[in-house]
Amino acid sequence: MHLKPLLVLGAALLIAAPVVAQQPVTPQQPMAPTPSQADPRAQQPQSQPIVPPAQQPAAPQPGAQQSGTQQPGAQPQAEQKDGKKPAPAPAPKRNSQGGTTRSMTFDVPPLVPISEIPRGKAVTIQGTVLSPQATTFVLNDGNSSQVIVIGPAWRDLTKVKAGDRVRAIGQMDPYGASVFRAGSLLLENNRIVVVPAN
Repeated sequence: MHLKPLLVLGAALLIAAPVVAQQPVTPQQPMAPTPSQADPRAQQPQSQPIVPPAQQPAAPQPGAQQSGTQQPGAQPQAEQKDGKKPAPAPAPKRNSQGGTTRSMTFDVPPLVPISEIPRGKAVTIQGTVLSPQATTFVLNDGNSSQVIVIGPAWRDLTKVKAGDRVRAIGQMDPYGASVFRAGSLLLENNRIVVVPAN
């Protein structure tokens, strides 16, 4: 007797299941109008973004339309652009070539040969700075551009200007050369460069 009511309830649930499954579909259909009501609001913001994208393609489209419809007007513009492009192009090339071919001239006294300087021996180089910039510098040798190792007797040469007399004391690098230019020290890139023989 208890089974019959359970069977009836089970059958009722099975019958009601398709109806319940169909009911969620009907609420979705009424929800569709609510977004449609929001569509006019959405259309207003969409109309604003549509205008800028329409302007961007509009610029190329008129050019394409003008090229098709107004060929005489488009051709002179293209010719003017073509005429303008070659004229500025050579000017930068000339400037770039001028920048790459820089030359500097210096008046330097003759080389003074120093017969074999033992490695580690103190070396004194004195002369006049030709560079207009004030700076601190390091000694280089003349032939192989090896850096002279500055010893404890190195005289501090800060803020040396063009025309100042300098006396640099240092030690020969193990790979140093035996020829230095005397009487003239050229200042380049924060270094005293002893000009090599020609």
